[in-house]
Amino acid sequence: MKKASFIVFLLCLAMAGGAAELRYSLEYHISGSAESRLLFIFPLRIYYDTSAAIIFRAVPQPDGKTRFVFEEIPRSAYLMRTLGFVGKTLALLTADMEDARAGLFRDSLLSVWRKDAPEFAARVKNVKKFPHLVGLRSKEGLGFTRDGEGRYGNFSLNLETRYVYHPSRTGIYFNVFLMVEDMLGILNQRFLPGLGISRSREFPISWNGDALDLSAALNQLGVRMEKVVKSLVTVEQQFPFRMKFRVGENGPDEIEICGEAFPDVPIWKSFVVREAFRRVRVRLADGVLVLDELWIGIRNSKGQGGFGRMQIKLIN
Repeated sequence: MKKASFIVFLLCLAMAGGAAELRYSLEYHISGSAESRLLFIFPLRIYYDTSAAIIFRAVPQPDGKTRFVFEEIPRSAYLMRTLGFVGKTLALLTADMEDARAGLFRDSLLSVWRKDAPEFAARVKNVKKFPHLVGLRSKEGLGFTRDGEGRYGNFSLNLETRYVYHPSRTGIYFNVFLMVEDMLGILNQRFLPGLGISRSREFPISWNGDALDLSAALNQLGVRMEKVVKSLVTVEQQFPFRMKFRVGENGPDEIEICGEAFPDVPIWKSFVVREAFRRVRVRLADGVLVLDELWIGIRNSKGQGGFGRMQIKLIN
């Protein structure tokens, strides 16, 4: 009888340990477009869209941080962009561990794009597809940490993205996984009012976050997006702005904190940061992150420009 009870106890421990391991999805999406004329004569049409999604295991660390450890890629990462000045050629680069799955994804993505961006699709005469395969250079393909205050850091990348016709090269920048580091860096801003989650009932009605200057982050993203950006575009945000945070929901199990800003701050030529939104959900019982989401919109007076979105979400 005692032996049976001990076995049941061990089983309970094993089940509890399995249940304690949390899994998260991370997804980012950057999209933008612009139409203009060079020297008032030659048309210039640019379309750029890139995204990646990754599944992680969350592993508690001895120092109190949580390590997000790469588990799998749930769908193809991609880059879709026009080539040349007039946008008659579209390049579609994909990265996946299975090229057969990527092929289906490419077809679906192009179909959606033609419906969502008809003004660019109508001018595209040629679509070039560049499939890439993703492999692991080490056991941890991609990882980062998050501390108790919601700060991200210790980024590592050991995924190899290789063109299927290697050693041939596409000549197109495809840093689709490296850009995760830059998007995480933008999330590194204070969203609590100086009190811990356990004291959420004492939070003020609203409070201001950190002073944000996105110049360095946007310049780094630009360099990784396109080689010509480094020499032609330098983002210089004219003044910092702050998000105003408030408690969106404070239920018995979770708290949701929402932040927003509408700074209209110039960053390059006629382009300004129009809006920024942040949404964070945390479990009250143990402080576990449930959701961290950021949206930043950058446009000019003609509505040209785009957005960047990042989401980390608990999935189990």
